[in-house]
Amino acid sequence: MFEWLNQIDTQFFLSLNGAASPFFDRFFAFFTSKETWYPLYILLLLLIVRKYKMQSIWVILFFIILIVLSDQLSGLVKDLVERLRPTHEPSLAGQVHNPTKSGGKYGFVSSHAANSFALAVLTGFVSQRKRLWGVMLLWALITSYSRIYVGVHYPFDVFFGAILGVLIAWGVYWLLKIFDEHFQRKRIVVAGRWKAEHANMLIVALVFIVATLLVVSKLGPKYF
Repeated sequence: MFEWLNQIDTQFFLSLNGAASPFFDRFFAFFTSKETWYPLYILLLLLIVRKYKMQSIWVILFFIILIVLSDQLSGLVKDLVERLRPTHEPSLAGQVHNPTKSGGKYGFVSSHAANSFALAVLTGFVSQRKRLWGVMLLWALITSYSRIYVGVHYPFDVFFGAILGVLIAWGVYWLLKIFDEHFQRKRIVVAGRWKAEHANMLIVALVFIVATLLVVSKLGPKYF
């Protein structure tokens, strides 16, 4: 069963990773770099401070907890599963397009996918702005795909990394709500309920990952 899934994942990866072009080599090498997104993190920090004023210290603290949990748990899964990245898989030698020449030894699950989806989802919960949430989810999707394009993750690495990130964001959000209800005189969390539309957006985002990967594997960047 696992061997069959691994074969599907590998073939899916080769279809996506093999659809390369010089333009997208430069684009995704830039997009996948962590340093590229420092201005985005600063902007989110400013938005939090603007929205919550003196209470922003607590919101920022929970965002820090979120990133630490996401990064450390995804790294722990890598060490436990020990699934080689495509760039380290002997059977794929010479077949992987790796324009960034980066990536550690193990790849399941993708820390980029986990971190970006965790940040996108908690941002949506806290801000309650649909447009901002939509932009963050799109950023998380492209970030996740970029890891396949540059050859350091299989699609399953990305998909389950995204699920891990969503679950962590959900958990941290509820911890923030508990803290808010028991220790804060002035409420931090505006939305006190888990709305069905939020769950629907998450489901759509995760389904969109699979659909995007399928489309790109068939068309490839050369058609864009």
